[in-house]
Amino acid sequence: MTSKNNNSEITETEVSHEYHAQRPVRHTKPKTARGMVFHIRQVLNVLFMLTGIVGALMYAGVMGQGLVERQGIIVIIIAVSIKMAECMLRFKK
Repeated sequence: MTSKNNNSEITETEVSHEYHAQRPVRHTKPKTARGMVFHIRQVLNVLFMLTGIVGALMYAGVMGQGLVERQGIIVIIIAVSIKMAECMLRFKK
């Protein structure tokens, strides 16, 4: 409660006016529901990672003494072909 004669005091309406941080409004598309293609891509990604690790271990000779480097390279090539299939699904949409 301030008097109108004194201009140095702050009125009650000026004190109650608070600013809150707000997220900026962006013009983006709403997220769509994840369909079957998304789940297939996830499975292919996991398969790629597992075959890549196994192929690298085979190539390094960690998995066994009788394995030849060529077998590890073949498994790595299979992993890369799985990743290429996943990328084709990604670019398809």
